Amino acid sequence: MPLDKSNREPSEGFLKTRLTELLGIKYPIVQCGMVWVSTVPMVVAVCNAGGLGILTASEQTADELRRNIDKVRELTGNKPFGVNVAPAFPGYRTALEVVVKEKVPVLSHGLGNPFQALGGKPDGLIFMPTVGSAKQAIWMQKGGADAVIVHGHEGGGHPGFIGSTVLIPKTADSIKIPIVAAGGFCDGRGLIAALALGADGIGMGTRFAVSQESSVPQNIKEWWVRTNESEPTISYKYDGLHLRAIKGEKLKGYRGWWSRPWELISAQSQMRQGYKLSPREMMRVGLDMRKMGLPIFQMLAGYPMGRGTLVGGEEERGLLPSGQVAGRITDIPTCQEIIERIVAEAGQTMHSLGAKWNPRQANISTDEIKE
Repeated sequence: MPLDKSNREPSEGFLKTRLTELLGIKYPIVQCGMVWVSTVPMVVAVCNAGGLGILTASEQTADELRRNIDKVRELTGNKPFGVNVAPAFPGYRTALEVVVKEKVPVLSHGLGNPFQALGGKPDGLIFMPTVGSAKQAIWMQKGGADAVIVHGHEGGGHPGFIGSTVLIPKTADSIKIPIVAAGGFCDGRGLIAALALGADGIGMGTRFAVSQESSVPQNIKEWWVRTNESEPTISYKYDGLHLRAIKGEKLKGYRGWWSRPWELISAQSQMRQGYKLSPREMMRVGLDMRKMGLPIFQMLAGYPMGRGTLVGGEEERGLLPSGQVAGRITDIPTCQEIIERIVAEAGQTMHSLGAKWNPRQANISTDEIKE
């Protein structure tokens, strides 16, 4: 079912950007796709609050993904939304095919170009990949991207290597398509800063993960609230990739899969169950990962750590992907409250900046922004 353009949210004032125009959303705020976290309730809440919610395709069969896409459309009145597909995970090609067949408005994607697998870019699909450098952004623009999510070093999960204050303006000077700034954003001051740096909106993962609609267990959300900004650190030893996460007490001395090789058997079983794979399919996944040059054993070993935390609520042996912005999160509000706060604070920030530099021109009010 195609996007009903009559349901596009009008955006006005300084919060009307190229991103809101492209996506048809009211506010330039994107909920980033997160494995195990970006489920239907959170996606729906963000969309209904005026942002863009992105559903994860991870650990879903084709039928499950189709049903969840239908749920998002039904519960949002067919507002714009996206689906995140990650090349490194099982079911990648199948998920892409579902996105195209179901005419999902926005495809959120990791590094790489999915159109080789699709045989070309489908008409009407907004392609919004995640990049970690201006060079990658240029490459994705040439490959058909309509917008890019620029993931700064401060971000959680698998961020880039460059801080947002350098990465955003560098990318803005390098490409012509809209930019979503991700990595270190959680409030209205951050939104204004991102716009000033050349972005067209912000993307948030950790902030939305610590919300009432998030599927993450309550004790893990409370762990996030207790966290300071220095605890989410980057290491390659957990899943073999450049991962920023908070580690539980019993994982702080972990050296890598080779230090606990016996755990690979259990990890393989858990991944098979999580992705609903047969032994033959699991073997094919391993071969595909090898072709992509991915660290197979380490990714396998890290799978139960992340899933055990974000799905099972494990803390002591927990691995919690998180941005440094966790140190600024102090509560667990609804997604509606998060977005309303950002919009209100963005207006107040613009007003105070105007008053600071020219009191006579401080004429931007929060009421004008909300209209």
